[in-house]
Amino acid sequence: MSHCVFDTFTIHCPRVGLLSCLQMGADRLRKGLLTLSVFGVGLIALLYWGRLEDLQTAIRIRKPRVADSLWTWACEAQHCVRREPRGDRISLATCRMMCGAVPLWPRPTGVADFGLQSVPFRLLVLRLEVRSSQVRRLLEQAFDVFRGNLESLVPDSSTEDPGGRSLSEFVVSVEVYSADRDPLLTLGTNESYLLVVRHTGAGKLRADVRAQTFFGARHGLETLSQLVWWDDSTLRVLTSAHIRDAPSFPHRGVLLDTGRNFLPLRALRAAVDGLAASKLNALHWHISDSHSFPFDSPHVPSMVRHGAYSPDETYSTRDVADLVAYARVRGVRILVEVDAPAHAGNGWQWGRNLSLCLNRQPWNVFCEEPPCGQLNPDSERVYSVLGNLYLDLVYLTNVTDMFHVGGDEVNLHCWAIELGGQIAHQELMAKWGKFQQLLEAATGGVLPSAVVLWSSQITSSHYAHMYLEPRVYVIQTWSASSGQELLQAGYRVILSHRDVWNLGCGFGFGNIHGACAAVASWQTVYQHRPWSELELRALVLGGEACLWGETVDEHSLDARLWPRASAFGERMWTDPEGDDLTLREAHGRLAVQRERLVARGIRADALWPQWCDQNPDDCLEPLETS
Repeated sequence: MSHCVFDTFTIHCPRVGLLSCLQMGADRLRKGLLTLSVFGVGLIALLYWGRLEDLQTAIRIRKPRVADSLWTWACEAQHCVRREPRGDRISLATCRMMCGAVPLWPRPTGVADFGLQSVPFRLLVLRLEVRSSQVRRLLEQAFDVFRGNLESLVPDSSTEDPGGRSLSEFVVSVEVYSADRDPLLTLGTNESYLLVVRHTGAGKLRADVRAQTFFGARHGLETLSQLVWWDDSTLRVLTSAHIRDAPSFPHRGVLLDTGRNFLPLRALRAAVDGLAASKLNALHWHISDSHSFPFDSPHVPSMVRHGAYSPDETYSTRDVADLVAYARVRGVRILVEVDAPAHAGNGWQWGRNLSLCLNRQPWNVFCEEPPCGQLNPDSERVYSVLGNLYLDLVYLTNVTDMFHVGGDEVNLHCWAIELGGQIAHQELMAKWGKFQQLLEAATGGVLPSAVVLWSSQITSSHYAHMYLEPRVYVIQTWSASSGQELLQAGYRVILSHRDVWNLGCGFGFGNIHGACAAVASWQTVYQHRPWSELELRALVLGGEACLWGETVDEHSLDARLWPRASAFGERMWTDPEGDDLTLREAHGRLAVQRERLVARGIRADALWPQWCDQNPDDCLEPLETS
């Protein structure tokens, strides 16, 4: 076999001459070189575009925000208007704070005077002055929260650059007049405060917070945090303010349900942060339902073993105590509800006949939603278990003036079938009435001054006077009616009208049309003011916005709550008389409040397109003119 060698290519040519062999080798070499050239060009292009992409990424990281460099904002007719810069630039954040109403949320109920000047500062010049030794530790913790809220305004990638005119000292002085060394929030707590911000010398600013109680002082710190904003490269604060403020209602709550879908402790803490930002003062924790029982009760450990979705989806006594302490520093108390006698199923199956109709089908015959479960009113052990659960919860929460015993949606047919068939309606109602005397076992024979019960058949005018003492019972009314009958009968009420303040409505659970009315917008939540038509308003303790858990978990919680619960917060704190002008003004302030929530790590829902943030007045419907 003859062959020829051409450079690194070996050509085997058994039947051709040398000349032909050489010609074939040259052709092969040209093809090889062409292949190498194409490969090399491709490799160079790949490396080039990769480097270019890296360069573009670096440019994107380093370049300033276009909105900051292209626009300035001018205050015209009490509105911020976007303009091209012609000299010194004013940021949108600064314009919003200095133009029109200062965007506090909720709006103060009393005196609210503000200066027209602001000054930059660094966080390191902040200093706390405590003038109340009896609650020093609580005030120091509240100041840490305040400082953390200011830190949240500073973008992660930013370095503070306040320039030469910044403060050298920013003193926050807090004084609480009450001598109580271990204050607890109650329905009678004075939550008012006075906040005065003033210059005390060149480069020195002082904020004085004065309050009767720690909880009022905490609200004052929240308001002070809202007088601070991020101005592109630095924090700024108003240099003059005088605010007297107090809530319109003593009970301002949000209900969260962890019985349907478990919510981890971090989600509950975030909810407390949002409540504090809107000066709401109660987290009504519907901790269990017929679906699950996640509370690990020291007195009744069998409940969680049979009722938790998994070992990782439980609340220990430490979890509850930690949440209570976390909330207290933020001016919020935890009101825990173990619903009874209905909505009590899974978790109760460890004891014989504790729960009736457990997981029965067809469910719509025995309960309002699956799975069914309702406590046995004839079982003495039921009362013993409930008493032990109540003891645990009262001890852990330190809420002694108020207790929620549930009482929602009792199904009398379930009792009639399970307890022997033909039982008269009146006798079934008497069994239900027996449940309303359980709390004495948990409180050493002393009932709280406010035992809260959901509105239901037993709170109707026919039965209420038979089983419910008005001096003890508070009725939380969730029906669309106003509650006037209850007020006239002498009952105190908490309003939670489901057609407006049920934040879970409209998401499609229960039946083909959803479990209740359509989703309520923040405007609908904000404008609902039922007491304006009620007599005996003094008996209205306040209200709660409810977020039941059928279609809510930790991933959807923030957006369902906020900013609608913030709108509810201003209704409860300020209770402004509504008109179109009030709603327009509130819209702009709520947009700023939503930004605060997002800065604090709360994934609040969007209010409008981003363009409207920069052109707020142009996005609102024009006012009607006569």
